[in-house]
Amino acid sequence: MNPDDQKISGFLAATWLLAPFGALTVFVVSGWTRSLDDAWNTAMSAGEAAWLVNVAMVFHHGGTFPIALATVVIVTIGFLALRQWWIAGAWVAMVAVSQLLSKFTKVLVGRERPLDGLVQESSAAYPSGHTMVSGVAIAVGLAVLLGILWPNRHRLFLSIGIWYAVLMALSRTYLRAHWLTDVVGGLLFGAVVVLVVAAMAARRSSLSRPSSLL
Repeated sequence: MNPDDQKISGFLAATWLLAPFGALTVFVVSGWTRSLDDAWNTAMSAGEAAWLVNVAMVFHHGGTFPIALATVVIVTIGFLALRQWWIAGAWVAMVAVSQLLSKFTKVLVGRERPLDGLVQESSAAYPSGHTMVSGVAIAVGLAVLLGILWPNRHRLFLSIGIWYAVLMALSRTYLRAHWLTDVVGGLLFGAVVVLVVAAMAARRSSLSRPSSLL
């Protein structure tokens, strides 16, 4: 697929995902998802196990600001070392835009978190910032950009990124830091940002790939 086709398909996919995110946001604000969220939260509480809590805490700490910032800086330096300027810019844009949109939407919706959470968070619940930023923008976003540079390995990169994002989302509900629809919203909104930025990067990047890694 040439860069122009990648750009068009990326924007189309983002549009398809933005619609369900908007609908979900309306449902959340209207309270129509309360019974589903309550049922999921109860199931997570009933299935609590010490070792699973420890695993979920690893994802929790991995999604904190210091770890996310360090990851962004290290990966950006790596892209710059490969002289992939547009890819480096896209990487930073994915994370920065996702962070800003997450915070803006949290303030706009103003949803409270579950009261029985195993971790204490001060921000509003919807959408999940851990899921949207660390799970999608950082993990899936990095996978997509690596796939642009090394298309013969894009399925491997994307599989790893998606699995990480899903596990991050599940960990947030397992710790009862978020409602189920919070993390679904984070996955959808984060994917929209990643697709739009990646489509632009694929169009503008020279796509020069280190031959040693092909």
